[in-house]
Amino acid sequence: MMNPFANATVFDVMRGSLPGLVLAFTGLVVICCAAEPTNAKVAVFPSGAEFVLEIAADDATRARGYMFRESVGPNEGMLFLFGESDHHAIWMKNCKVSLDIIWLGTDFRVVEIAHEQRPCPKQGPCPSYIPMRSASYVLEVAGGVAKREGLEAGDRLVLLEEPVRD
Repeated sequence: MMNPFANATVFDVMRGSLPGLVLAFTGLVVICCAAEPTNAKVAVFPSGAEFVLEIAADDATRARGYMFRESVGPNEGMLFLFGESDHHAIWMKNCKVSLDIIWLGTDFRVVEIAHEQRPCPKQGPCPSYIPMRSASYVLEVAGGVAKREGLEAGDRLVLLEEPVRD
């Protein structure tokens, strides 16, 4: 299987900003090299904010997602891995918190964002959220995070093995 993280650079995250240059030249460029990520990873947003990710790599974990969780921390997320690029639908069944749903392409560029999606009502239908374009991954973070971090379609995230240390 192709390494989905092989082409990522810190410069993609920082968009050439001074923090990106400092980070790159301090020897902290630790890009994920695992053939298939299965444990918690760290994603770096273009703002420089780091998010510790749970990985949902199988059908059972993807189906469960954030169901029944009382909270999602401000710097936590769940990355859903799919075998192929498609219009992967996400719903909020049994979720207790608002989430931002971020669809990512094979290069970890943002394809689409569904901001602050609310949990499904206890009674009645539970809608699915489907992106307009194909995506290979879905990242869920606490509702409002994408706006707080200025994340937009076309931005590229970088996954690291470990958090960047000060």
